[in-house]
Amino acid sequence: MRSANLEYFKLAVEAGSLTRAAGLHGVRVSTFTRAIDKLEDEFGVTLLERNHAGVRLTAAGDLLFRRIVTLLDDLDEVKALCQMLGTGRRGVVRIGTLLPPVGVQFRLALSVWKSKHPDIRVIFYEMGTRDLLSALFRRRVDVIFSTPFAKSGAIESLPFCSENLMVALSSEHSLHQYPSITRGQLRNETFLVQDWGRDHSVRDHYMEILGKDVTIETHPAGKQSVFALVSAGYGVTLAVQSQAERGFPGVIFRPLRESDAHLPIRLGWDADRQDAVTGRFVAFIRDFVRQR
Repeated sequence: MRSANLEYFKLAVEAGSLTRAAGLHGVRVSTFTRAIDKLEDEFGVTLLERNHAGVRLTAAGDLLFRRIVTLLDDLDEVKALCQMLGTGRRGVVRIGTLLPPVGVQFRLALSVWKSKHPDIRVIFYEMGTRDLLSALFRRRVDVIFSTPFAKSGAIESLPFCSENLMVALSSEHSLHQYPSITRGQLRNETFLVQDWGRDHSVRDHYMEILGKDVTIETHPAGKQSVFALVSAGYGVTLAVQSQAERGFPGVIFRPLRESDAHLPIRLGWDADRQDAVTGRFVAFIRDFVRQR
């Protein structure tokens, strides 16, 4: 059954005459006649009574007409939805991230995105760098926010933001008296870091900033658990400024006074992937960063 035949039937009923319908829509009368004949053959019932005055619905035609109108309306909605999906105006964008999206830049970007694209859902997945890459290539996520050391030739990326690094230490720690802390003051400290599934990217970045002679203790846990250990005096850790602004009981935060004490975040996506929603999100972030 062709939807075009259903449409011709609907137009003929609305016009009240095959001749009038043909004139209104620039179609031959024979086209309407063939379409309705085919429907009647398929349905096995007479849909229209036809005479020189025009057309009139039979009892069966009247019952089916209302269903057909509803069906065609639903079909129009499906077509509109497909068009929206095809242009990236509706759907889901799955975002993998190394850090919770609580920073000012993250919050503002998400707020503007929601106002511009209310029909596109956003789902966040927080994980380590190695897992982010795996999830991207396995298409579990569409884009990732990660650090520049998430390198791969198949990933396209663009800069998103940079967060200042802070030292998190117990409120009882002797260094709490200093307004900022240098790398040298941390030489004898034990650094507690997250380590998901032997993903050493965070540990490696700590060593790049602090030097290879620091003592690092890894924990397969979230940042909140690491902060809990810090507050109990088990060691210190690094945190980005957005995490420090939210605070944690028993933990104080001090700026790390070094030229490289920041964490750059980039948006990454699979260079070989063609997806309308992903493309729209990448274009949005690119424009958002340019306007900042």
